[in-house]
Amino acid sequence: MVKEAQGDIYNFVNKLFPFAPEDFKRELSLRSQKVHIKANTMIGYPGSECHASPIIVSGSLKVYLLLESGREILLYTIGPGETCMFTNLSILKKLPYPAYALAEVDTVGLLLDAYTVKDFFDKYPQWRNFVLEMIVKNLYGLLTMLNELFSKRVDRRLIKYLYERSFNNRILKITHEELAKDIGTAREVISRLLKDLERDGIIELGRGEIKIRDVERLREEIEKY
Repeated sequence: MVKEAQGDIYNFVNKLFPFAPEDFKRELSLRSQKVHIKANTMIGYPGSECHASPIIVSGSLKVYLLLESGREILLYTIGPGETCMFTNLSILKKLPYPAYALAEVDTVGLLLDAYTVKDFFDKYPQWRNFVLEMIVKNLYGLLTMLNELFSKRVDRRLIKYLYERSFNNRILKITHEELAKDIGTAREVISRLLKDLERDGIIELGRGEIKIRDVERLREEIEKY
């Protein structure tokens, strides 16, 4: 059973780093711990010390910033084959974790302890490049998010969010409160805007879910601005 589990980890690592040296892939596999995270599980909290860094195998984690006002803002999402920018920065620079993460769905990941993260960063350029690529990707996403947050109306942000999510699934399993956190506004505002979209026949609201009925209309609304 142990060898089989280790083989699964190696296969994932081999796909993630296909051109990396064999010694790197084997050491990464041996020093990784496979973990299963239930949907809606909170991971870490602002000000906490990071003892490990994840690589997502399947599922996803949403990383939120909690403001002093109590408002929560979605910073970025970590998907399969990705790691957390803030976790790695916190470990490498010995800084407290500034946010918190939430499992969007049931998620499987690999955990590397803090010593391994620092050791690999110095020892293997493949790992160093991987971490730096994640930092660049997430920073670019943060800049895009901030631009949208401060320059676009809430209804435009909501339509763009629904349109982009419809690529993978026409039925979104999400509550109004969760959607408000992702958009960066109040639940009451989101509920009102969703009702308007439902009245226009673009979506259909259910208990804890939103069904996208007219993706083309969403695209047309985005192109107006």
